[in-house]
Amino acid sequence: MGGTAPADAGYVKGSKHRVAVLRRLAQSPAIPKEIKTDTDRPYSRVSDAVDDLREQGLVELLVPEEQTKGRLYALTDRGEECWEFMAENGMIDG
Repeated sequence: MGGTAPADAGYVKGSKHRVAVLRRLAQSPAIPKEIKTDTDRPYSRVSDAVDDLREQGLVELLVPEEQTKGRLYALTDRGEECWEFMAENGMIDG
């Protein structure tokens, strides 16, 4: 497991919204509307969490930055390592 996974996991755990978004994207890439529906979170919380996770290098945008509709997000390799670390260490509920 990479050296950044524990630090990344701690960062993600600092927000239940970041945990929810990471959990959803661990299943498959998704657009914000799907993330909102699947996590039962307001758009503002989904948007903030996605932005935070992108800045941390855990989530990436799969379409061109200028595309405003159908902005598809996915976990980066680092995001996948973080999620695996969290799962293996009992850091996620459910």
